[in-house]
Amino acid sequence: MSERLKNWFHAHPVAVWVYPAGVLFTGILYFLFPINNSGILWLCLGVAGLLVFALRPNSALHAVTVERAGTGSAIAMVLTLVTVIYASLAPMDDLPIWNGEQPNHRNQYEVMAEALLEGHVDIVYGDEEELLKLENPYDPDERESSGVMYHWDHAFYKGHYYMYFGIAPVLILFLPYRAITGKPLTTYHATQIFAALTVAGLFALFHLLARRFFKKLPVSVYIALSAAFSMMSVWYASAEPALYCTAITAALAFETWSLYFFIRAVWWAKSENRQILLAFFGALFGAVTFACRPSVALANILVIPMLFAFLKQRKFTLKLLCKLCLAALPYVVVAAGLMWYNYIRFENPFEFGQKYQITVADQSKYGFSLDGETLLRVLNGTVCNFFEVGRMSAQFPYIPTTSVFFNFPMLLMCLGLIRGGTARGLRREGVLGTAWCFIAAAAVITAIDVLWTPVLLERYRMDIYFLMAAGCFIAIGFWHDSLDEKHAARLSFISSAMSVATVISSFLLYARTVGVYYPQVMAEIGEILGLE
Repeated sequence: MSERLKNWFHAHPVAVWVYPAGVLFTGILYFLFPINNSGILWLCLGVAGLLVFALRPNSALHAVTVERAGTGSAIAMVLTLVTVIYASLAPMDDLPIWNGEQPNHRNQYEVMAEALLEGHVDIVYGDEEELLKLENPYDPDERESSGVMYHWDHAFYKGHYYMYFGIAPVLILFLPYRAITGKPLTTYHATQIFAALTVAGLFALFHLLARRFFKKLPVSVYIALSAAFSMMSVWYASAEPALYCTAITAALAFETWSLYFFIRAVWWAKSENRQILLAFFGALFGAVTFACRPSVALANILVIPMLFAFLKQRKFTLKLLCKLCLAALPYVVVAAGLMWYNYIRFENPFEFGQKYQITVADQSKYGFSLDGETLLRVLNGTVCNFFEVGRMSAQFPYIPTTSVFFNFPMLLMCLGLIRGGTARGLRREGVLGTAWCFIAAAAVITAIDVLWTPVLLERYRMDIYFLMAAGCFIAIGFWHDSLDEKHAARLSFISSAMSVATVISSFLLYARTVGVYYPQVMAEIGEILGLE
């Protein structure tokens, strides 16, 4: 039957365009003569069907590979990049809780910039004495029962409030903007800048990987994966753009570009001096990540397998050692600056403020421990963060926010790393250790987040989505290049279809998160789609 259908399509090529033309015609009629909201639902279903049809295994969209990409492919990449950035940033403007319409709300970065201009690192509110009345100001129950005035999500130490979040965004954006314009930079605008840099960094990183290691990957698959993984990595910032996600997106932006420069240094650049220069920028961006969000900066452990891969290419000499020390210099300089900053605040160069945070739990009791109870809590929390299964809802948007693989099943394709043909390709190119380290880094970051936080919230998964995405992209790329033409075409279809599903999941998770603050917005979205 399938052979007869294929022959019929070959004999009647116009039939190939009947369905797409029908969807387009239906959409035009709907927008010209709208009848009811259910029309949008049918249009969405039609577009979904059109995408499945367009991305089928033998589609012409998969004919152009990364190696043969020309001007048309470049234009498609740039248009997709711009579209993803716009889709990620535009919703941030319309959320009054986060977009600066509420004065003095989620504005710690703005206040910190003012404090630095005044010559001090503490944030002065004038009511600092309130918390000093308490026996334990870090105990949320004692704070609530006493009724004292306090400021949420600040670090409090010896009668002074300090900004708990990393100082880098203040020094890089908020302070220069305030000094140049005389006006404070609204926090969510910084998130928009960092989110855009993150998306651009992921597109650039995946393009570099594809051009270097799997040139037979179709451009369409590269575009689909880049768009899906980028939206997956920043969707939460679209829903809660100020403060928390400012810190996270800043860290994602710097760490993504750090990985780009390191990978370019090890596997792309030819001359040793150029490799060292690229590694210097990788170290600089990786070091600054510690001043944005230290947990994300733990992804710098990826430098270890990449360093081994580099040393296999070069003869180790004293001269090379000096060059490597020069490349690592940004880590030393930034570490010294952060240690000094921590010391003048908390009299401890290794304390970032986590221990003194005013939040939902007494975090002064948290810390590193090897006792059985703590290890079991970390193990359970890590497993749940990746594999917990949530309960679906009968109402829009249907899905809960539960775990990495439940939210985005596509990431399970990272298991392709254990496939024999894929592993051989990774080993041949010297990337096997680095590929697995992406997954390992995600696990380590999760364990640290579990150890230092009372509740593992969805926004903490932003710390690792980009790492899982990179590991998954590498797995799919090497997997694809190890297959024959027929099976590679099927993998292209599966990867593209799963990318579409990932974009849809990102939208549904966004709608669910926004619905917590604005239930009427979620109801309106469901009504527009004909789902309510």
